[in-house]
Amino acid sequence: MQQFDKQLTSLLDSLKVPGIAVLVFTKDKVLYKKEIGYANIEKKIPYTLDTVTNIASISKTFIGGSLAKAQEDGLLSLDEDINGILPFKVVNPYFPNEKITLKNLASHTSGINDDDTKYINSYSAYGAKNMTLKDFLYNYLNPEGKWYSKDNFSNNKPGTSFSYSNIGSALAGYCIEARCNMTYANYVRKNIFEKLFMSSSGWDRSEFNPANIAIDYSKLRVDFANHTESMGDTLEPMPAYELITYPDGGVMTTVNDLSKYLQAVMKRQDTFITEKSIDLMLQKQFNHTNIPPECKETNENIGLFWSYNGERIWGHTGSDPGVDTSMYVNSNNIGIITFINTDDSSLDEEKYGELINLLINCPIK
Repeated sequence: MQQFDKQLTSLLDSLKVPGIAVLVFTKDKVLYKKEIGYANIEKKIPYTLDTVTNIASISKTFIGGSLAKAQEDGLLSLDEDINGILPFKVVNPYFPNEKITLKNLASHTSGINDDDTKYINSYSAYGAKNMTLKDFLYNYLNPEGKWYSKDNFSNNKPGTSFSYSNIGSALAGYCIEARCNMTYANYVRKNIFEKLFMSSSGWDRSEFNPANIAIDYSKLRVDFANHTESMGDTLEPMPAYELITYPDGGVMTTVNDLSKYLQAVMKRQDTFITEKSIDLMLQKQFNHTNIPPECKETNENIGLFWSYNGERIWGHTGSDPGVDTSMYVNSNNIGIITFINTDDSSLDEEKYGELINLLINCPIK
């Protein structure tokens, strides 16, 4: 452990991140923790395991848990056509007679493409959202929508090609909302956060003590009003922002709170969902008969929004302006969670790669 700590400390010193928190644990106990730097540099507030941070795309795993829970409760089926759920039609124009299922959305095989020039409209300065989740999805996916294009869809049949999609993920979250008659945020709060006593987890900055929320730092200069960005030379505080498509990346939580969630999944016992539903959530969607070529090349697989890197490393990462997060279970069944209050584009690429490799291959058992 001393050697691991020495290597990690050296890497973090060379990366010069504003703040970072690392937690290593089994399903039952904490093995190692590290807290370095500041959540707020100006006010000298330390970055800790209890610092509230936006976890970006790790949020997608909560969509997976919610889908498993909703199916467990008989509210929906992963194999059903999303057009039986939605108040507007979503049809791949290249395959108008092929249904898109919830399982397609959860495995990124729906054929919905992300156009970053349109997806950036999901980001807004905090408190300035001008559209609902439903309206954003309608505008992107329905032929009557202002951002609609055939290019928003793949010319591959649904279920046959892997393409990571934030908008497809947000649509899965909205399907839960449409079917369960409550906002997706409240569904997750009721069925996951509250059941796991995740009292430092939520969706909106107003839910937290402002002093506990990390300031995000980045070399990116984002104009949220005009939806433009450029790259600067130094790390600067990022203005607070939020997502219209919040299911795909809007969870705010702490390392300690998120570890409750990952430990519950690692135990594979009846917790926020049954053991059977956890198995369903983590079940690999691809085998040798149906694996998309994109995943075969990289030896990747996926459960219900839970990613597999190789045969035995699973979890998810997250990156947004000013934040970088990771949540993995490695081949020794050790959980590792890392929060950094800057983004990977603002870090030295080689050293950042060394950091992730060191954490995933953590020798602590």
